[in-house]
Amino acid sequence: MHEPIAALYYVLSLALGRVLRAGRYASVQVVDHAGETRVRKRRLFYAPFLVWLGRPLVRILNTGSRVLSQREWEQREQLLYRELYGVTVRVEADGTLVLPYLPGITLARLLDRPALGAPDRARAIDLAVTALSELHARGFTHGDAMAENVMVDLEAGFGRWFDFETLHDADRPLAWRRADDVRALLATTLSRTPPDQLDGTLGQIVSGYGPDAEVFAALIRAFASVWQRALPFHLGQAPLSISQFREIDARLSEPRLSSGYSPPELTSRPVGR
Repeated sequence: MHEPIAALYYVLSLALGRVLRAGRYASVQVVDHAGETRVRKRRLFYAPFLVWLGRPLVRILNTGSRVLSQREWEQREQLLYRELYGVTVRVEADGTLVLPYLPGITLARLLDRPALGAPDRARAIDLAVTALSELHARGFTHGDAMAENVMVDLEAGFGRWFDFETLHDADRPLAWRRADDVRALLATTLSRTPPDQLDGTLGQIVSGYGPDAEVFAALIRAFASVWQRALPFHLGQAPLSISQFREIDARLSEPRLSSGYSPPELTSRPVGR
């Protein structure tokens, strides 16, 4: 009896997740400015309404994150680009952000390429995971760490996170916030992974992030049950099937993942070290 109800809840969460992700907040243009490539990002006229409408919804869903207001968004983009990449983000009078152009291709677009070879696929994932670990080591979390929000430059060997208009709630434990980023990257990567490669990719992401027992425990809890208020939000990020969701839970809960990675010892060590 419980299984049909759980499956129905999952289907409804998938549908609500699609609705949540259907709303666009901003328009983006890549332009040439004084001989240099820049990205111009401007919020759409109805974005303030979406932000206002979304705040009670994310509280109901208990997502632990929120989309920032215009002013908060401007300040966060300026802070993170300065701290992470040593560059300045300019804000024009109409609220348009002029951002540096990050070379490469998003991890999502790379993984969607049928012709992408296994070595390049593994390297792209490694670069994204390493960049997330380094972001966390600098004292920040992303808040919406999907494969769509990390630029991977295979030639230069860099991963760079961008799109910082979502923020984790400050009252959530740091380990939870980090684990939520890992969950988002894991889910959006595995949703683009062939079934026969799921084990290896899951192990690659978890082991690549680095040993942190508290983060790993929080990650396990994120997939431990479909009965979560935040499930529609999570499925909006990555529309996993219920069988994929449960397989991830089963693999994470194993004493040893089939890729050969052992979950970290119960002694937490600083991330990125």
